[in-house]
Amino acid sequence: GKDIMRQIDVVYSPMCEATAAMVEKLRIWLEGTDIQINLIPYHQLPSDKKNLRKCENCFIDVYDRGRKIDTVPLQQLYAALQIERNAEDEEPVFSKWNGLTEEQFKNCLHKDEISFIPITKHNYLREMSMCLTNYPFGNPSEQYHQSCISLKSKVFSEVWQKEDIAGIFAVLDDRVIGLLEVMPREILQKYGYMTGTAGNSDSYLTIGCYEVGYGVPRVEMLDALMENLEKVYPLFHRKYLEGIGIYEWRDGFNPYWVYEKHGYSRTEKLADNIIVMSKKLCK
Repeated sequence: GKDIMRQIDVVYSPMCEATAAMVEKLRIWLEGTDIQINLIPYHQLPSDKKNLRKCENCFIDVYDRGRKIDTVPLQQLYAALQIERNAEDEEPVFSKWNGLTEEQFKNCLHKDEISFIPITKHNYLREMSMCLTNYPFGNPSEQYHQSCISLKSKVFSEVWQKEDIAGIFAVLDDRVIGLLEVMPREILQKYGYMTGTAGNSDSYLTIGCYEVGYGVPRVEMLDALMENLEKVYPLFHRKYLEGIGIYEWRDGFNPYWVYEKHGYSRTEKLADNIIVMSKKLCK
């Protein structure tokens, strides 16, 4: 009898560099088993399969014959697929940097030692370095960096057709320590991110990845990024900017308070604790 390969569907978003690392890891781990990976970027899913994703902006979903399997931690995936794994899991690599206390961070801000730089087609590779080498939840190991970069680069190239900048990133002593990505709404939607639905999408920019580097005080950096984004408003072409605010999550991915503090108004409710906040950029 011929061996029948089993196939699992892995749905991922090219928006997040860390996701690509996870996909690569899976591929390497499943080599030599009877399981094949069918990789599906979110934007190629048939529309009936695109369920509303709730604020897990870096995501990867694994389906075994249509049944969704929990992928975190990866051990659960092996158990579900009944694969033996002997090799030791690589531990995530954390940045070797000690980071900053709130006090030190405020001093650096005060002394203008932190630069807030618009993300452009000339420097986006540098901006991406944060999620590869200074990510708060551990870095993908180096062998995966190239595939991460090429996935995200494709997304950026779509942005440059419509906008000159894609948000801002923060740099201290040559290290990227925070980022706030802003992209045309339809691009984020295409790759599975939550966006608003009201108004005309052509006039909306949406906040996508909004992340703080390893060792940096999170609440203070989220605040400083949003404040510094205001300085580059004139560089955007579209009229409105929106973000997804999530209640009760002060230092999470999309905290509501930061939008409220910086003058955004509620425009829609996507779920009980998930609110679309938007503001008009003076054009």
